[in-house]
Amino acid sequence: MDSSHLPLSGRVAIVTGAAGDLGAAIAGRFLLAGASVAWLDRNQAEAEARIGRGPCPERSLALGCDVADAGSSRQAVEAAVAHFGALHVLVNNAAIVSPRLPLAELGVDDWQQALDVNVTGAFLMAKWAIPHLLGAPGAVVLNVASQLGHVTNPGAGAYSTSKAALLGLTRSIAVDYAQQGIRAVSLSPGSVMTSRLTRRYGCEAAASAQLAPRHPMGRIATPAEIAEAALFLASDAAAFVTGTDLLADGGYTAV
Repeated sequence: MDSSHLPLSGRVAIVTGAAGDLGAAIAGRFLLAGASVAWLDRNQAEAEARIGRGPCPERSLALGCDVADAGSSRQAVEAAVAHFGALHVLVNNAAIVSPRLPLAELGVDDWQQALDVNVTGAFLMAKWAIPHLLGAPGAVVLNVASQLGHVTNPGAGAYSTSKAALLGLTRSIAVDYAQQGIRAVSLSPGSVMTSRLTRRYGCEAAASAQLAPRHPMGRIATPAEIAEAALFLASDAAAFVTGTDLLADGGYTAV
């Protein structure tokens, strides 16, 4: 295959939440683009199963990781670097969705868990990864945010707050490390057809019926489409893009 089709050739990426549909799609797309990928997830067995069903298992490594735990996240980063010998891209994709309740009815523990996983988890992963990214060609921290970091829905207070915080974290990383060659970007998908949605709505048709009309394009995204956007942001095609967010939301936030 021509090297122009392998924009991440020779690079090493960490993808958190890699056992889920979106994380697996991003990890798989990065593999096809030439990267070696550490698949991090609390469910290491499912990450290993995803690797077995996906492309290029010889360039994949599954690691158990709780991103909200300082020791677990640091150990996972160090294990990935020890295995592959380098690190070029960190994708903070791991996230948790809180119960959909008005804010005053939301449990304190649910609020804290959303911040611990969605925000502190991304901070910890970046904290441990950045020393390895310094000096690496094409170094990128990519935070997967959400259209709900820009707008919100009833009952989405904890999730929206956490995703909005990721946008601020992205800008801070970008400003702190621009002079040292590290880019930081965020990606805000709209609704994506994942198993999380089908569990919530019962089936793909029901999820689409509820969510597609909210997107001016009249449909919701596939994991593969969001993975393509992630690949663009992680590649040298976006070499002058840092400190900003890419909305891949089918026009959700435009209306």
